[in-house]
Amino acid sequence: MRHRASQELRDFRGPDEVAAEARAWTVVRAAYLEREPVRRPRSRRGVLLAPALAVAAAVLVLSPAGAKVGRIITHALGVAHAAHALYSLPSPGRILMSGPGGTWTAAADGSTRHLGSWPQASWSPHGLYVAVASADRLAAVDARGGVRWAIARPGVSDPRWYSPSGYRVAYLSAGTLRTIAGDGTDDRRLAARVAPVAPAWRPAGALGPFEVAYATDRNRVVVRDADSDAVLWSAAPGGRPRELIWSGDGRRLVVVTAHAVRTYAGHGGLVATIHVAASDAALAPDGRTLALVVNHRQVIVAGRQLFAGAGVRTVSWSPDGRWLLVDWPAANQWVFVRVAGAPHVTAVSRISQQFSARQAFPQLEGWCCTAGGPAG
Repeated sequence: MRHRASQELRDFRGPDEVAAEARAWTVVRAAYLEREPVRRPRSRRGVLLAPALAVAAAVLVLSPAGAKVGRIITHALGVAHAAHALYSLPSPGRILMSGPGGTWTAAADGSTRHLGSWPQASWSPHGLYVAVASADRLAAVDARGGVRWAIARPGVSDPRWYSPSGYRVAYLSAGTLRTIAGDGTDDRRLAARVAPVAPAWRPAGALGPFEVAYATDRNRVVVRDADSDAVLWSAAPGGRPRELIWSGDGRRLVVVTAHAVRTYAGHGGLVATIHVAASDAALAPDGRTLALVVNHRQVIVAGRQLFAGAGVRTVSWSPDGRWLLVDWPAANQWVFVRVAGAPHVTAVSRISQQFSARQAFPQLEGWCCTAGGPAG
């Protein structure tokens, strides 16, 4: 099964991937030729620390050599020489995080802001506002944490803004899917018997059509018109959905399950299947490159391993598509991996201490644009 998954990852091709591979190989070959010999460090209590190989993993492809490095990094405790605080981001934009320590943002210059004690959050399309949720409340807050509107509902979770205008917010409430206007009006139930999976709006024009994908408690994926309530199509992805991701142009829906990643056309037809145990996935801002976290250990982009480490959780693209932020709770680190240009890895440690008085590692909610634009 592992061999089959690896082969499908190698064979999978996205739009413009052949040219991207050619550019990547040029970088990989140059990095290999310029490498310096590295002595294997001593083992301490059965744990192998390989700080130099943590950088090398960012440029190795999924080959026998790459797989060997991946196994070494899997047992590492983190990237060595990581910064002890978040001094800056390697790319413009702001990072949103939430959890037991509340909701925080981190700007490119390293400045951070606490937006409140909300355990969940989601960016508006242009980063002007944040939808936040607690057990019994949904709200929209501004960049300083000021509440613009709020509504009480039971069991609130997973709010998601409609893109590109921010005119609607979809969220879950006590096993139902609900929608509310971006100004906090017109709250209504859209569907019942919904699974605890974040809904995903299909990108379209500023005024719609407003179509949203969600998972049912019977492990089906449904795409529904939020105005007419009509079911546009549904599919059984062959397992419990974990994540739903629309491409930026709304032409593809990526469905992540425990054992496969399936891509559907906008009308519901199955386009491609990768049989792999993906624990997280993220599409690049241009909608053409998929990053996968496999088995909580490997970060795969365009069929190539960019990073590996035991306990990796999620990934998020920078707004310019040049960097990946790897969420690594097991090492208490954020790891920034450069995807475009010369390979490079940089890391920040002590993340839980910086963003939670209880030292709980925050949930990465996205790396968004700089504030600005005509709408939320």
